[in-house]
Amino acid sequence: MARTDRNQVEHRHSRVQARPRKATVVHDGAGFQLAADLRLYGFEVAEGPLLSSSAAHGDPGSLAVIATRPGATRNERLREWTHQLCWRGATLLAVGAAVGPVAEFFGAPRTILSEQHVGGRLANIGSARQGLFSGLPAEFRLALPAGKRFPTSELSSEFGATGWSQDGELIAASHVFRPVHLLHAGVLESGEVRPIVLKNLLRLLREKGGRAF
Repeated sequence: MARTDRNQVEHRHSRVQARPRKATVVHDGAGFQLAADLRLYGFEVAEGPLLSSSAAHGDPGSLAVIATRPGATRNERLREWTHQLCWRGATLLAVGAAVGPVAEFFGAPRTILSEQHVGGRLANIGSARQGLFSGLPAEFRLALPAGKRFPTSELSSEFGATGWSQDGELIAASHVFRPVHLLHAGVLESGEVRPIVLKNLLRLLREKGGRAF
């Protein structure tokens, strides 16, 4: 009898463990590969353009990704969606052009970043070796695609930078107590850095409710 009860418990436990985590990837063509990677990691992924409903993100184990090109991110609905996600408990990852608006939501000044465009380049990156950058060297090289830049100096005190270029461009940052992360698009285009960052994201979801610190 005891063996049967234990087997039943183990079976129920395995079914809970097998239940896929949910992820929403909001993108305008910039997040197809990320959505595919998350599916390989066992996520049940919904993807589409701005803006999906946040109603499915009450589970702290869920993940919401905003990965958009410049233009779509200055949308009031994005701000409302970000607000709902942060209060519902989902882990939020802002990639590329979404970094600025999400950082502003948490106290960064509204600047003329939309006018600040830089060309692609190979940059020296400094790493705090924490959060999404755990396990990476303290210094490494990274190809940064052309686009808008967000200076590390513009972050509010609610964020801790975990990656930055030598000329001050923000590469990665995490909120000091919420499960919110900012990530330069160049990170996800690197065949060496991308797998480490994604594994760190999964580890944070599993062990710390998505929080980095």
